[in-house]
Amino acid sequence: MIRSLKIKIVLSLSLLIVMLMAAGIMSILDFGKIGNSVDAVLKNNYQSIESAKKMLDAVEREDSGVLLWMIGNKEPGIETVLSADSVIRKAIVDIEKNITETDEPRYVIAVMDEYEQYHSSIKKILEDGRSNEELKRVYGAETNSLFLKTKEAINKLMVLNQNQMYRQAGIVKEQSRRAMMPAIVSIAAAIIFALLLYFFIHTYFIRPVRQLISSVKEYYPEKGQLVAGIVSKDEFKKLEEEINQLIYRLRRAKNSM
Repeated sequence: MIRSLKIKIVLSLSLLIVMLMAAGIMSILDFGKIGNSVDAVLKNNYQSIESAKKMLDAVEREDSGVLLWMIGNKEPGIETVLSADSVIRKAIVDIEKNITETDEPRYVIAVMDEYEQYHSSIKKILEDGRSNEELKRVYGAETNSLFLKTKEAINKLMVLNQNQMYRQAGIVKEQSRRAMMPAIVSIAAAIIFALLLYFFIHTYFIRPVRQLISSVKEYYPEKGQLVAGIVSKDEFKKLEEEINQLIYRLRRAKNSM
C-alpha cells in the first residue's frame, strides 16, 4: 500500500511538472508570436506616421517657397518648392511600402490627389507671367485652399495610423491576458495537487506515525496490547500488529522464567 502511494505521489509530481512546463512553453510561444506580430505592425505604423510628418513639414515649406517667389525671391523660392516636392513624393512612396490598414490605400490616394492639385496650382503660379497682385489673388482663391486640403488629407492619414497603434495596444493587452491563462491554470493545478498530496501524505504517513508514537508513549504492561487505532490495511497496521506480537512474546518469556 505504501509503495503504491509512493508511486502515485511520484506520478502526481511528474504530471504537475509536465503541466507547468507545458504551460510555460505555451506562454513563451504565445508571447513570442504577440511580440513578432505587434513589432511588425507598430513599426509600419510608426514609419507611416513619420513619413506623414515629413510630408506636412514639406508642404509647409513648399507653401513658403511659392510665397517667397511671389514677393520677389524667385531663385530661393523655386529651390524650396522643388526640394519640398521631392521630399513629399519620396514620403508617399515610403508610406505605400508600409501599408497595414485595409482603408489606408484610400487615404494615401486622397493625399496624392490633393497634393497633385496643390502642386499643379503652384506650378501655374511659377510659370504665370501675370503681376504679383494677380498671382496673390490666384493664390488666395485657389492655391491656399488646396494647400489646406492637402494638409487635411495628410492629417487624416496620420490619425489613421495613430488609431491603429492604439487599437494594436488594446489587442496586445487582450492577447497577453489570453497568453497568461495557461500559467494561471497551471498555478491553480499546482495548488490543487499540493493540497491533494498534503492530504494523502498526512492521511497515510503522518497520522499513522503520530498514532504509533502516541500509543508507544502511553503504553504500560498492564494495558496488555498496544492499541494505536490504525484502521488502514497497510504497513503501519502491520507494524502495530508486529509490536503487539513482540509484547506478547516478551510477556510469555517473562512468565516462563
